[in-house]
Amino acid sequence: MHIYCIHINNLLDEAEFNELIQYVSSDKKAKIQRFRKPIDAVRSLLGDLIIRTILCRHYGLTNDEIHYEYQEFGKPYLPHHSHLHFNISHSGDWVTGVVSKDPVGIDIERIAKVKENLASLSLTTEEYQQFQKINKTERNLFFFELWTLKESYVKATGKGLSEGLNTLQISRSNGGIGIEKDGKPVLAYFEILECIEGYQLSLCSFCEHPGKDVQWLHLKEFKKRLEEL
Repeated sequence: MHIYCIHINNLLDEAEFNELIQYVSSDKKAKIQRFRKPIDAVRSLLGDLIIRTILCRHYGLTNDEIHYEYQEFGKPYLPHHSHLHFNISHSGDWVTGVVSKDPVGIDIERIAKVKENLASLSLTTEEYQQFQKINKTERNLFFFELWTLKESYVKATGKGLSEGLNTLQISRSNGGIGIEKDGKPVLAYFEILECIEGYQLSLCSFCEHPGKDVQWLHLKEFKKRLEEL
């Protein structure tokens, strides 16, 4: 399993953007160019490039071999390399992506003030009661820990928010993290990854991965790796 986390310390200039967008498919290029905000276009572009870089650098594919199709709920997959699974996430100044030989989901979120209605809609009754009891200064971290764990799970399943986050409950025992769907345990493996201050990063896989490669890169460092594509 390989994970890249890219820090966007500044927006790409027009020449850099046009250079990098040549690596992605024509369909992806069209989607990226439809974004109104430049930061959203950059995040989408870098997410795609992270997956392409990992697939080429660590799994022996060439960039020309990488073609996506989409599952029922929109999750992309590689029809000619179905043994490889991947996922991306972005928030604030960070874009992250993961590739694995097992279904996998990743979610990064910038920790911010949580609105009560969002908490009540995405937490189970028990979790929401815990949320309300916690000191207000600690609520945001508590919420985003649960949110990213749940998001990583629904991204691993490929069902996204159609899964219903308030039907999923995060549990902890013996130092491990588990999840229940409508009160029934689900087989999944979670990890809260060491992250930059002010962000929460969680990973979900359907198989244990004791060894994983996690790389934190500045945009300039990452661009050098793209030369290998």
